[in-house]
Amino acid sequence: MALLTFVCKNCGHKQEELVRSTSPAPRCSECGGEMKQCFSGKCYGSIGGTASECTHHCATCSGCKK
Repeated sequence: MALLTFVCKNCGHKQEELVRSTSPAPRCSECGGEMKQCFSGKCYGSIGGTASECTHHCATCSGCKK
């Protein structure tokens, strides 16, 4: 399970949700609209690459170095 931030496509409301990888996208708690995942934070370098190679799109990344 992961704590992810979502933003509403209709009203722009942001909310955090504890979700499983198989969970459907949550609905907005303000207007009931469709939510999309909001990526935030910093990238410090990806596995097998350098920070300059980071696409800043975590969904397609193999992971960051610790």
